[in-house]
Amino acid sequence: MKRRQFMQLMAASGLTASMPVWTPKAAAATVPDKFLVVVNAGGGWDPTSICDPKGLNQAYADRSDRNEGSTNSVALDSNKTYGNIQWSAIPDQVSDDDAVLNRINDQFDDFFTTYGDRLTVINGIDTGTNNHDTGNRFVWSGSDETGYPSLAAYYAAAVSPNLPLAYISNGGYDFTDSLVARARASSAGFISQISDPNHYSGDRGFLYRTGARDVDMYQDIKAAQAARLQRQLANETLPQRRAQLQSLLGIRSVDSNLGELTVRLDDIQANVLRDEHWNENRGEGLKSQAEVVSAAFAAGLCASANLNVGGFDTHGNHDRTAYPRMGDMLEGVHFLLQALEYAGVANKTTVVIGSDFGRTPYYNSGNGKDHWPITSVMVVQPNNTGGKVFGASSADFRSLTVNRNSGLQDSSGETLTPAHVNQELRRLLGVENAALAESYPLNVNSFNIFS
Repeated sequence: MKRRQFMQLMAASGLTASMPVWTPKAAAATVPDKFLVVVNAGGGWDPTSICDPKGLNQAYADRSDRNEGSTNSVALDSNKTYGNIQWSAIPDQVSDDDAVLNRINDQFDDFFTTYGDRLTVINGIDTGTNNHDTGNRFVWSGSDETGYPSLAAYYAAAVSPNLPLAYISNGGYDFTDSLVARARASSAGFISQISDPNHYSGDRGFLYRTGARDVDMYQDIKAAQAARLQRQLANETLPQRRAQLQSLLGIRSVDSNLGELTVRLDDIQANVLRDEHWNENRGEGLKSQAEVVSAAFAAGLCASANLNVGGFDTHGNHDRTAYPRMGDMLEGVHFLLQALEYAGVANKTTVVIGSDFGRTPYYNSGNGKDHWPITSVMVVQPNNTGGKVFGASSADFRSLTVNRNSGLQDSSGETLTPAHVNQELRRLLGVENAALAESYPLNVNSFNIFS
């Protein structure tokens, strides 16, 4: 039995005491010197349609008659490179509208040329699965076993678990294993409500007051909520439930400085304009999530976040669906990086972009692509990397063994897996030797991905 499982069993049996998820602060919780954002392309993206293109390689002539069995429906373009990074050209089949084609082409080109010097592309990662749940768990925790927290949850728990919004998640794999509270905060409106529920509302005055404005019902509501939680806590016998209730009570009863979050958010919204980065109303959902997270980092309330954008499970009409979504995702990440820059935390923030798994290197009868275990991860670092690629896949999009130091193909090397990637991300973030690592070991050889 693993130590983590043993401790969980002991806690569930009431045989050991553990620190609650939240503990009252004698002083403000420590704000980390690094932040982490995970961007999940939900559904299983196609790396060959973005950062590991194969072009018109005709590798699967026996599996598909589309472009004579080619992996992609557009040739490789030598102009689509930065350092060692190559990205996909945009097929004409994506749209009948030249303006749309130009927009997507610009989204791709602008992202890679703007951030190429800070970008590490990790190709040829073998997830070993075509299952969404397993793929999400493996890619974002480093383990295909159940019970491992997501990378972002692990990081927040390791560095600043007592921050009011230590870990913000908008979906994807965000299991915490009760190490840290998970906050849902996807929009400015949501933040306004939780930070100032009793806000002034036009001619109504402050909410939660009587018509005569002489009784502050909001304070009565807060007192009633606190009393109810205290009663629940007093009657609860299960250790895990008691920890969760204590966490909720603490968050509600202590000044968590959420008011500053709205100030930061208003400032970002007024100065980092969505339509200027880069196209009107593109990547809208991701941009909204990015505003909140950037403000939370700047306000010292958060350590890590999951951003989530769906629609990548392209079993039909792959080109017409995948490329526009890829472009909008890249635009959303660009907006995130601009917001982080304005908020003054871009030089402390690592952004990791990935997905459940990859897609087949050939088209099905509906011009779609199905599930495929090989994938890529892109990492934007605060510092320059020179446009680096680590890892490799073959012409027919299978994982190649690579040298653990160079990341180049090596017949005597090893195959990259999500466990290796997560281990090196832990190392990059400075939490590979955190106390949590003993409970969530990855037990794989080191790859020199981020040297």
